[in-house]
Amino acid sequence: MATTTEKFQPPTVPRDSEGFVKSFNLSSYDCPEADDGCAFFDQYGFVVIANVFTSKQCAETISDIWNVFESFAEQSTRNDENLWDAQRWRRTGHEQVGLLGNASLWTRQIILNRQTPALHTAFATVLGTRKLLTNHDRYALFRPAQMHSERGTVTNLHLDMNPWIYLQDTDNSYQISVLSRLSYKRDNDWITENNEPGVKKYFLFVGIT
Repeated sequence: MATTTEKFQPPTVPRDSEGFVKSFNLSSYDCPEADDGCAFFDQYGFVVIANVFTSKQCAETISDIWNVFESFAEQSTRNDENLWDAQRWRRTGHEQVGLLGNASLWTRQIILNRQTPALHTAFATVLGTRKLLTNHDRYALFRPAQMHSERGTVTNLHLDMNPWIYLQDTDNSYQISVLSRLSYKRDNDWITENNEPGVKKYFLFVGIT
């Protein structure tokens, strides 16, 4: 039987007059734009909520990211791109994937951001429930790479959990056994909380140790 191979054609995503992906402003869980935002998410698999953080919160977060970066680099670098070399960048965490540090971060700004009511509104609206659980992770910072190919990060689809293996455990017994052993005496336990229930099980499944 003859078969044909069709080339994948990505969908054409609606954009605004400036060329950015169409975004939505949610003033409440049941505001008029909520249904439109959810419909967009159902169709394209993602949605942009534009009014989660204020301009002031964004500026404070950017400053905090640089504060964390410079604490690892041990010098002021944010205003001098000549200092954004690979040697300094490696001091800050995972250069190839842009992650800052090797464990969860607990700055004041990170804590404030995660408690922003508009952030809860955005996720609760799209996911259809106000009862949310979230992991606690870290920042990511990438250098402009268009004119510097050596700055390019690894090409990958980053999933902290393998969804197919994860969902096979219908009673969550494996996940519960991993999470119940965490003492949270180390920052890395928060990373384990995020990754381990799905990732380790996947590695065991494919024979990676």
